[in-house]
Amino acid sequence: MGKSIAFVPLLHLAQEYISQNYAAALMEKSKFPQIKTYLEKYLWDNGFTVDSMSTTELTNKLYSEMAEYSILTKYLGKDEIEEININGWDDVAITYTDGHISKAEEHFYSPQHAIDIVKRLLHHSGMIIDNATPMSQGHLPGNTRITALKEPLVDDDRGISSSIRLLHPSRVNLAELVRGGNSTQKMVDFLCMCIRYGVSFVVAGATSSGKTTLLNALLTSIPDNKRIFTIESGSRELSLLRVKDGKVVNNVVHTLSRPSDNEAYDITQEDLVVASLRFNPDIVVVGEMRDLEAYSAVEASLTGHTVVSTIHASAADAAHTRLALLCQKRFPINFETSLMQAGQAFPLVVYAHKLEDNSRKIMDISECVITKDGRREYHTLFRYNITKNELVDGKFRIEGSFEQPELMSESLIRKLMQFGVPQKVLTKFLTKGADYD
Repeated sequence: MGKSIAFVPLLHLAQEYISQNYAAALMEKSKFPQIKTYLEKYLWDNGFTVDSMSTTELTNKLYSEMAEYSILTKYLGKDEIEEININGWDDVAITYTDGHISKAEEHFYSPQHAIDIVKRLLHHSGMIIDNATPMSQGHLPGNTRITALKEPLVDDDRGISSSIRLLHPSRVNLAELVRGGNSTQKMVDFLCMCIRYGVSFVVAGATSSGKTTLLNALLTSIPDNKRIFTIESGSRELSLLRVKDGKVVNNVVHTLSRPSDNEAYDITQEDLVVASLRFNPDIVVVGEMRDLEAYSAVEASLTGHTVVSTIHASAADAAHTRLALLCQKRFPINFETSLMQAGQAFPLVVYAHKLEDNSRKIMDISECVITKDGRREYHTLFRYNITKNELVDGKFRIEGSFEQPELMSESLIRKLMQFGVPQKVLTKFLTKGADYD
């Protein structure tokens, strides 16, 4: 007859057994499969059973605890999952790519168990978290970003808090954006025209507002002969290579910044922006501006390069304010001058937002016009107007429509014509209206 035992005590016994007898297998990932064999033999030899689980099921569960990531294993690397949020050892929330959030049915067995599993994740990215370093962040294989906090930054009884972001290279195309109500065809075509013919812009919004997805989709409209140089931090979310019959048909360089324990060997996004200009790019793409790279991006745009990027901001003027503040970290000139340069470098701001019903919208596309006396004027070229926002049966219902309140400025028209926009294409945007033939 088998020896019935609770899972957690059995786990401790199995861990002790493996550590005492097969410690080498725990140190080398290539030997991990052997652990399953050792665990299965241990269960058979001792006759352990847990809640009517089969020996195979029990072996797999023990293996997941010892060599994988416990309750997190089944969520990591899944295309349909966007984020795993560990609020505490007994509270794990899963955010799906469609926007809905649900609590995981399982949770860790104790605060220490949660700490141990997150430590293992961080270890695989070469990072540590301990009493001396209670905050840590890193990147895992498979385009996963992790940030973790432990006590004393969080309460002792919570164990650890962590955000695990699964960064999927964007695969949404322009037609899907229009079909899904993110924007209108005219808005998409306007942005594609601008990026194709040399108008730099930023996509602003909060986390998970769809900034990178939108930018990636717009970049797919670039002709294959145009050279695109992308710059991202840590993990790659942009996916622009086009392959036909086994051959790459477009002209793309994807790059990632890389930190180092020795600052002298850091490769930052700023370094890569500077390096990109030596590659004769038609378009420089900075995945997100959040530090000193902003100054180099502004300089690149002001010197005639097409630069597109994303930034965390809640409106067009807020995007330029944040850009100016980031630039001042590198070159602290007069703030108003920094603001003017930010507006000149990125005359268009696309504001993306995730609404309460989990839909993602381009809320507005604004043009910044610098007047002769140096003032910034913002003109709303496209806008989403919310006409109904109500809570029905615990769910938000939002209705609205897109409009084109203003036309682009004469200076923007001249710039587009200078860079070769066919008159027929440009004419489509010189009359108001959400749609056109």
